[in-house]
Amino acid sequence: MTDRSIITKLEKEQAQLENIILQAEKKLSHAPEGSVLVKRYKKGVQYYYRSDPKDRNGIYMPKSDQKRAIDLIQKSYDMKVLTAAKEQWKVLDSFLRKYNPNAVMNVFKNESVLRQIQLNPYELPDKQFVKVWQAAEYEQKPFQENMPVHYTVKKERVRSKSEVIIANSLFHAKLPYKYECPLMLGNQVIHPDFVILRMRDRKEIYWEHLGMMDDTEYRNHALQRIRMYEANGIFPGDRLILTFETYRMPLNAVYVEDVISHYFG
Repeated sequence: MTDRSIITKLEKEQAQLENIILQAEKKLSHAPEGSVLVKRYKKGVQYYYRSDPKDRNGIYMPKSDQKRAIDLIQKSYDMKVLTAAKEQWKVLDSFLRKYNPNAVMNVFKNESVLRQIQLNPYELPDKQFVKVWQAAEYEQKPFQENMPVHYTVKKERVRSKSEVIIANSLFHAKLPYKYECPLMLGNQVIHPDFVILRMRDRKEIYWEHLGMMDDTEYRNHALQRIRMYEANGIFPGDRLILTFETYRMPLNAVYVEDVISHYFG
């Protein structure tokens, strides 16, 4: 399974290390020569300048020379940071050049079709994984009589115009999803508005659109539902997407696309 999030995080970490290296090198290019020995003296501190690393004692630095002493302390720190950052950058660089998240999956993909149909693979390629995930049957929550009828571009019936917007946006973003697929939370079954398969880590992400936040009873029920998710380890901003709507603040496609880009981009 390709988990791009691992690679992305490590590449981001490597970029941060590069920035630290550049900053440390810039500081060190302007640092004073020599080093400083710091000693505790009575209730204070004394500084001793060393031009030779072999000099264990150094030359006492008066208070008038305190700024140079502090600059030399910073210099010592910058040198240690530079060394550590370069070492970690090399470790990440070596790992990223050698790491192949598809190595196990590619064994199956490289088999002939005749062999593939006889195998029980450890990991399915993305297309086959999506196909199996979407093919799993489930029982949707029934529609009550006289409810408004709304259809998506996939010709599936949903409960509101806002859900049409979300479903169509997911479809156009080519994200596999299920509408009102049952989910067991504790000992209770609920039907999230949408269950979306996030392919980079193959995790199911739940999307609840809370479209009647003007209504007090609906709002209280929505808060109870959110707490039920949280009690079962599913938190907003992680595997739970929450969008809200009031009469004066309706949902729109641009906002939905921004949400999708944030969570799945």
